[in-house]
Amino acid sequence: MENRSIEELKAGFERFYTENLLPIAQVTENIRKKYLRYFIIGCCAAFIAIPAVFFWILERKEQIQEQMGQNDWISSNAYMIILIILAIAGSPLYLYRRKSKNQLMPELIKYFNGFSYQFEGTINSAIIDKSRLIGDYNTHSGDDYFSGTYKNVEMVVSEEEFSTVTYTHSDGKTKKHRSVTFDGIIVLLSLNKDFSGQTVVFQDKGVLNKFVSWNRNLSGMENIRLEDSLFEKEFEAYGSNQVEARYLLTTAFMERMLKLREAYKANRIEFSFFDNRLFITLATKTNMFEATSLFKSCLDRKLVDDTFNQFLSIMAIIDILKLDKIQYTG
Repeated sequence: MENRSIEELKAGFERFYTENLLPIAQVTENIRKKYLRYFIIGCCAAFIAIPAVFFWILERKEQIQEQMGQNDWISSNAYMIILIILAIAGSPLYLYRRKSKNQLMPELIKYFNGFSYQFEGTINSAIIDKSRLIGDYNTHSGDDYFSGTYKNVEMVVSEEEFSTVTYTHSDGKTKKHRSVTFDGIIVLLSLNKDFSGQTVVFQDKGVLNKFVSWNRNLSGMENIRLEDSLFEKEFEAYGSNQVEARYLLTTAFMERMLKLREAYKANRIEFSFFDNRLFITLATKTNMFEATSLFKSCLDRKLVDDTFNQFLSIMAIIDILKLDKIQYTG
């Protein structure tokens, strides 16, 4: 369990980096150079292979069509061959990212006592759906996943993406369509406080609010009028218990939520109280927790420091919202 303040954590990180992270960074740097060579070789090979595929197909166009009996064979299969070549050429990017993160991040997170790290971890879909914040999706992927306790508040921080993938069929061809539902940071806090109902707050969408409430499956919940007119313009609130919702959504708490959105430069912030949890979504285009890069030396402290500060800022949610001091009763 981590009870050091943000200031204390900052003060002790220099020594921790030198003693614990620098030796790993030195080993990982040799691995980075190897994968960078693979990437360069792959790109050069793709630069030669892709034009060669085109020339080979064009030279045998009539013969291929006659053998296959399909006029669209050339375009569809050429497209697939090019994708395969690009995937092979680009594979060192993903392989190095996975390997370097699994080496460095578990050690970095040890600095925050009691926290653990998982590459490409995700929050349980049942909890996601119960939050009523994400909307429709059929594809769910994770990037960085952290869990632990800070100031007696259990927390999960997960970088995730939700999308809807559909397929259309026309003229014997299948096309894939992908629409991103949510991309950003999810913070799940176990408050160990009692509240019996559920309260959901999403950013005001104007004339689309009714559609959003339908998409989020908010049937059975009542619209909650917020105390402050500023927040009423910014957010739409729904709850299964009017009294409890008003008790949770105080002016002070809503002000802290706005500060949180500004701190993370998020496109939107939405949250849900249920099962003695606070579930927060921060939609942001920033790819966080990137402590390594194939194109930057592992001995360059900047990426590690950025990741350290980003995780500190997530932990600071407890301080910003004062969740370790708030007392809720059902």
